[in-house]
Amino acid sequence: MRLVNNTMVLLPWISVVAAVTAALVAYVKWAQSYWWRRGVVQTRPRLLGDLWDQLMRRRTAGDVIQSICRKHAKEPFVGIYNITTPILVVKEPELINEVLVKNFKSFANNETVIPEGADRAFGYNPFFAASHRWKELRLRLSRAFNPSRVKIAFSDMATSADCLAHLIAGSEPGTSHNGLLLAKRYTAHVSARVLFGIESHSLEIGSQPGVFYEMGHKIFNCDFLQNIRLMVFIYYRPLSKLIGYNIVSESIVDFFRKLIRDSVEYRHREGVTREDFVEHAAKTIMVDGKVAEDQLSKLAGQAINSYVETFETSGITLASVLLMLATNPAQQERVRAELKEKLKPGEPLEHDAVVGLPFLEQVVNETMRLFPFSDTMRRMCTKATTLRSAEGPSVLVEEGTAVYIPVETVHRDPAYYSHPEDFWPDHFSPEESEGRPKSVYLGFGDGPRQCPGMKYGTLQVKVALATVLQRFEVLPGEKQVLPVQRDPMAGLLNYKGGIWLKFRALAE
Repeated sequence: MRLVNNTMVLLPWISVVAAVTAALVAYVKWAQSYWWRRGVVQTRPRLLGDLWDQLMRRRTAGDVIQSICRKHAKEPFVGIYNITTPILVVKEPELINEVLVKNFKSFANNETVIPEGADRAFGYNPFFAASHRWKELRLRLSRAFNPSRVKIAFSDMATSADCLAHLIAGSEPGTSHNGLLLAKRYTAHVSARVLFGIESHSLEIGSQPGVFYEMGHKIFNCDFLQNIRLMVFIYYRPLSKLIGYNIVSESIVDFFRKLIRDSVEYRHREGVTREDFVEHAAKTIMVDGKVAEDQLSKLAGQAINSYVETFETSGITLASVLLMLATNPAQQERVRAELKEKLKPGEPLEHDAVVGLPFLEQVVNETMRLFPFSDTMRRMCTKATTLRSAEGPSVLVEEGTAVYIPVETVHRDPAYYSHPEDFWPDHFSPEESEGRPKSVYLGFGDGPRQCPGMKYGTLQVKVALATVLQRFEVLPGEKQVLPVQRDPMAGLLNYKGGIWLKFRALAE
């Protein structure tokens, strides 16, 4: 009798829960018909949407979206969902060009935007800036990477590359190096010299990577609270307003704030001038011989973003290229043959000679084709517009709708690349490049939001490669996982098992 009574008491609550659940499921299913109701081919998403495997770090976003695109290979665009949020995946090259270049004003923002003043570091990054602030922030960053400054930076790159080669030579024969650590020690060394005029000691034999490497590492290896903020920021941005945007820890901002203050005061006191970020900072914050504290935090944020541009992306790219050459020895020999032909053996590198290494540049581009730093470009529609496919279908994209460019998918499309799944640098030879739409290679993006540090980053990587490959043969280490695959657990580009490399000295 008691059991019957308890059941009768619970029955109304069970009915309420069942009704609410049914209503919630019905709403989700209705929301997930957004594209179907507009006549756009869409997926059949699970209750939690199409990107759940990426959120759970079981697959990369590029892999998930590539699978969807291949199921709908003949469609110029496909509708998908992040739970109930509609996203348009644009595949056709002409439409990609429309979004990134021709109709940029309608897609001026990236999907992730940080409000002005909301984050002490990334709030000053043009990548996260809304269109009204983006131009100003990009202009500041672009000045640091204009052609004249890139050329000035070459000597620091060459010096750092020599230090990298000495570090490798000073290790025990047969040592299996952590390739990512090695590459980022080099980019930390370059960045400290180029941006701040400081010797970082990150490439000294027998020493730890140094404070500049550690700061760069901390920016992208968040603690638990920062990881929570980052996940909320990516997947449910409205909640970020409540818990705060600050993804970069205060200790990192304090480091760069102190670095700028001390450097500016030292140069002012000693009469030192140098064409770098610190010189720019001195013009901004020195008032009557004293540092204006109200400008210091802003400059620290800008310094962090300049450092990120030169340290993280170039480090990952350099390590990736070395891995591709280690696992493709025939292509490595082709690079070495070009170096022997174009460079003067035993003499210091020269800027124009390194720039004039076409096959080495093909190797860098091919690495970024197979493993782009960002496997999906994510834009936000800022002004309602209609996208019309050359093949017929069109779609009205409403303001506030996310539009994804499936970079990994177009980079591996057999319609544009003869060996889409292989490391094949000849994809970027003049013969194979002829007639290929520009928008099917997006290693640095395209249009007004293209990476401002593209030329600097490419040169930095090429200088290191030219130096190392003249002196060493690069081999995969024993711990290297093959075949090479992206690691879905990594926030940024990394590979399953990491990057492990061995270096064998070449006969002189």
